[in-house]
Amino acid sequence: MKKRMTFTLDVDLLKELKAASEKTMIPQAKLVEKAIKQVLEQYNK
Repeated sequence: MKKRMTFTLDVDLLKELKAASEKTMIPQAKLVEKAIKQVLEQYNK
């Protein structure tokens, strides 16, 4: 199950996210999801 969220990102970070998405053909939402999972894994050690 997924839920839509609204949040603010730094403009430069958003540019990098968009570029990474275009380069990898992975949707921005999926890249953000992966990044959040990595951070949570680090904090849950």
